[in-house]
Amino acid sequence: MTMFTNGYSTLQMPEGFEAVNTKDEFNELYLVNTKIPMSIKYSTTPTLVGLPNIKEDFEKNIVNNDRIELVNSDFIVINDNIYYMIVSSFSDGENELRRNEFLYVEDSNLYIFEFTYPYADRELDDFYLNIIRSLKISVPKYIVEDGGYRLNEMD
Repeated sequence: MTMFTNGYSTLQMPEGFEAVNTKDEFNELYLVNTKIPMSIKYSTTPTLVGLPNIKEDFEKNIVNNDRIELVNSDFIVINDNIYYMIVSSFSDGENELRRNEFLYVEDSNLYIFEFTYPYADRELDDFYLNIIRSLKISVPKYIVEDGGYRLNEMD
């Protein structure tokens, strides 16, 4: 079992996935498995709002996008924490893709898990949940204050 850590959070990486470097400021980890094919993105971003506002914004953005279909949107409990889960499907022109996103807010930090794969009726709940359940937050990555944010400098 391979673990990912950035000093702020730790999580278990599934076997068969390779890390890909990205330039996205808030992206912590981007994994791909070309055999499945599937990608997993784990991000942390500062936030001033809670999950109800995030849910409302996500649903509004999807309704306004003709290429994305909302499959499911709800709050769920994982490890005694409330997550917002949104499942959508979209086409890249050639393939139908499905995206399962799980969002969690703690200490003004939004943690996002995004799983994207070709649309299929496979049950992957345990796969997602095992990764999400492995998340351990040591300290918040961002300190949100005075209408802005800064990186939590660890000594």
